[in-house]
Amino acid sequence: QLVDQFCVIMAGPCTYDGDDMRLVHAGHKITEREFNALVEHLRVTLDGLDIDTAAKNELLRRLAPMRRDIVTAARERAPTHG
Repeated sequence: QLVDQFCVIMAGPCTYDGDDMRLVHAGHKITEREFNALVEHLRVTLDGLDIDTAAKNELLRRLAPMRRDIVTAARERAPTHG
């Protein structure tokens, strides 16, 4: 379903029949760190497929609004020193 979702996001000739991201990720307590690791993995994969920078950035830009529905854990705080 992820491929179909990406295809729809990029205005391709696909349909996505899955649940919305908020429902799918509810209760998983996904952190910012975990979400960022997924984005980096996606970036490396696209690089490995020789996807040009403009297309890669456009996909990531279109996926970015999903962050608020996927990251469900409290934001991590940087350790304080002092």
